Amino acid sequence: MTKEQNQVWRFFASVKLALIVIFMLAVISIIGTIIPQGKQPAFYIQEYGADLARLFQVLDITNMYSSWWFITLLIVFSANLIVCSIDRLPNAWRMVRLDNLDTTPERLQKMPLKAEMKLAADVPAAAEKISRLLAAAGWKAARRDQKEGVLLFAQKGAWSRLGAYMVHISILTIFAGALFGAVFGFKASIFFPEGETVGHVFERGTARPIPLNFELHVENFEIGYYPNGMVREYRSDLIITDPELPEPWRTSIRVNHPLKHRGLTFYQSSYEPMSEFMINVRNNETGRERYALVPPGRQVSWGEEDVTFGVMNTMTDRMGRVHEFQIWFADSSEADPSVFNMQDKQTVTVQRPDNNYSFYIQQRYATGLQVAKDPGVWIVYLGFALMCLGLYTTFMITHRRLWVHLTPDDRGQTRLLLCGGSNRNKAAFDQRFTELAERLRQNQAIKQ
Repeated sequence: MTKEQNQVWRFFASVKLALIVIFMLAVISIIGTIIPQGKQPAFYIQEYGADLARLFQVLDITNMYSSWWFITLLIVFSANLIVCSIDRLPNAWRMVRLDNLDTTPERLQKMPLKAEMKLAADVPAAAEKISRLLAAAGWKAARRDQKEGVLLFAQKGAWSRLGAYMVHISILTIFAGALFGAVFGFKASIFFPEGETVGHVFERGTARPIPLNFELHVENFEIGYYPNGMVREYRSDLIITDPELPEPWRTSIRVNHPLKHRGLTFYQSSYEPMSEFMINVRNNETGRERYALVPPGRQVSWGEEDVTFGVMNTMTDRMGRVHEFQIWFADSSEADPSVFNMQDKQTVTVQRPDNNYSFYIQQRYATGLQVAKDPGVWIVYLGFALMCLGLYTTFMITHRRLWVHLTPDDRGQTRLLLCGGSNRNKAAFDQRFTELAERLRQNQAIKQ
């Protein structure tokens, strides 16, 4: 590797670079949370003024998560993770695969955590006894015979040293899933009134029509209110007509309760009252019905029944919702027209000299749906699962090691040296080490 290549490698392997990039991404995420993303230019001019709105547009702050500089930061961060992992993984792998039985007595004596005692048995018998005692305490020991005695070694959590690299892989997996979703998915919206059917949506930002390959029909739009008159929820009742379905599917979308169909997710995002009303009139004698969309102040004729009707006046609230109507109704009889008031979504009976009619009225609403297709979402979920596993392995599991060195003495007994160590959470390991040493001392085959 040349000097220049080595410098580039050290730059991307730097922990300092990782901290700087993480700090920048955190600051950018805060800005992206404070400043609404993906709004129309007029919104930013109204909220922040023309000059600041122009700066936002130049720096692409209003769509920062898809801007070239944000993607560049993610690429730098990904390169940093990959190079750091490649640079440090060999050392961690050597610690996992290390032959811990290839240890000298001098090194064992220098360990800060150790306990010494004597056993009444000879070295081979003591080794068998200690192996069983360690196994009973949850430590499966490997054995190696040496000239000066027997060395036993047991460890737990050796793979925890790879937890950090699992976290690195999880972050890269999340980035890959997000990139896959951005390339092969889309975000779109559609705004259409009750009673209409659509077979396409419009891509956010470009307004490009995207065919759905099935049809959405808004059968009804419902608003729920709290006792104080505030909106509690709103719901779109849909009919989905899809060639892949045996029959039309009736379903609903509510706020925070999206609809998923054929890889698309539909969210209830907005609504708007329209300046026309849905009216249904039924002759209770003949059974004939007439449905009409009626704007206020316009007369509608029903030629089959020789009936005319219309909305003379309305009463609305501050949100523009009509809650009371004044209706004008006449038929072929010589009686004066019927004038009456009724509530939204109410049915009244109109008595005329020759017939009586059921009259229903409802304000018409347009529903706004957000549509998302994200084929990379399962890759992102996999990344988060790997991250949880990696974080658990890194912070909750420690690499703990125990050595037992058995050597003969001049009386035919065995000297025992117990020592060990942990790569983290040393206080907890020290306590367990002391408990294990005490268990060995309390065994009848061991003497001080």
